Amino acid sequence: MDRRKFIFKAGLAAASIPLLNSFITANESTPLLLQNLTLPKALKKGDSIGVIAPGGAVFNKISLKKCKIKLASVGLNMVAGKTLTTHHGYLSDTDENRAKEIMEMFTNPNIKGIVAMRGGSGCARVLPFLDYDVIKQNCKPFIGMSDITALLTAFYTKAEMTSFHGPVGYSTWTDFTKKYFTETLFNKKETAMLAPAKSDFYTISKGITQGELIGGNLTVFSQLVGTPYLPDMNGKLLFLEDINEEPYRIDRMLMQLKLAGILSQVNGIIIGECRKCDPEEPEKSLSLKQVLQDHLSNLNIPVFYGAKFGHIKDKWTLPIGIKAEMNADIGSLKLLEPAVV
Repeated sequence: MDRRKFIFKAGLAAASIPLLNSFITANESTPLLLQNLTLPKALKKGDSIGVIAPGGAVFNKISLKKCKIKLASVGLNMVAGKTLTTHHGYLSDTDENRAKEIMEMFTNPNIKGIVAMRGGSGCARVLPFLDYDVIKQNCKPFIGMSDITALLTAFYTKAEMTSFHGPVGYSTWTDFTKKYFTETLFNKKETAMLAPAKSDFYTISKGITQGELIGGNLTVFSQLVGTPYLPDMNGKLLFLEDINEEPYRIDRMLMQLKLAGILSQVNGIIIGECRKCDPEEPEKSLSLKQVLQDHLSNLNIPVFYGAKFGHIKDKWTLPIGIKAEMNADIGSLKLLEPAVV
């Protein structure tokens, strides 16, 4: 028996199996399969949402009360996971226990969605311990960003399901953020998203194109190169952002994606607002804009900077694997399919 099967069976025991079987046989509960992509059921007001820390530990306990208020502001009830109150060094718990909690949240029929409390570090460590077949069969919205990129990407690749790059419990849930969170997760319709005129938007390469959305935090996404958790990137719309990374580090990570052939496979690239990515010694460094121009301007695909996702206050909720259209001339992104059923 491999490790992930052991973790799942030991953690959930026999009680999980009847729940899983009833989920599969109930037609009204089975998520829609669209071109091999499983979509979760739409959230609705009054739903219970599991909040967990699949990566870094939560040392600020006041943030838990704030998270409950944030979820309540969009009509959702918070169910706190065990990892919100444990820690294992800089991690919230051991790899096995974090994986076990993720599996429990997916198979619990009373939990209608899952939100990560924070990113931090360590999500990639749990990937080998997850049962992706069971996750797919119990598909539900899973939302997060930053280090959560590892889980979102793995869910798309291994479970063939949509998850959501969006706010975590630590995030500032502004009216803007709540608007796109609810429009994407509560409504079974396409959503148009436009970069506000006052953002730091600029075009790197003009054009309009379409593709399935994939991406997240640049640091985490680039570290999945060469692993079985990175999907086929052909024809995708790649969205990337980062925080607290000097331009030379951004340079290194984009070079990794370029040498791996990823930048030449995608249909378009969307760069989010990268906070605190300026050089400490500008006179000895390329700027972030120069690095982006060097790597992305000659790809013959549309590219723009300044999209509203990542480590910023106002953010979109982006569904992984959903077809979208980007317009690099004006900095817009439009979903072409519903992300929930």
